[in-house]
Amino acid sequence: MFWRKLGIEFKPHKTGLSKVLGELEAEIMEIVWQHDRPVSVREVYEELRERRSIAYTTVMTIMSRLAEKELLQKTQESNYYLYSPVYSREEFTTKVVSLVLDGLLADFAQPVLSHLVEKIQDEDEEKLAQLEQLIRERRAKGGK
Repeated sequence: MFWRKLGIEFKPHKTGLSKVLGELEAEIMEIVWQHDRPVSVREVYEELRERRSIAYTTVMTIMSRLAEKELLQKTQESNYYLYSPVYSREEFTTKVVSLVLDGLLADFAQPVLSHLVEKIQDEDEEKLAQLEQLIRERRAKGGK
């Protein structure tokens, strides 16, 4: 359900959230997450305008689409809307990582697992030890 509403297409060649969102969607989500309160389209627009040339209506359209995808919650305040994230950045990335890995594991389990172990080992031997510990703990609990 989460995956379908977002209309996510995984783009491995992109960076950060642009791997699963459009570049402007990702940039807007980052701005919204940086605030500890609901934000208006105007506030997001002003921040974006410092970095790029962009129309207010473009920001408004993208934020409305993010609300339709249920990534932003939209509440009316007088004659304008305030937007807040439905998921924290951590919750969103955890969901996306789970969905991507579940999809890969369903069809390509052996290559995915081999690559993960090699990648972890190449980057940090301590992380490989942590992975081994997690596996031992999971087995001790009965697998699930």
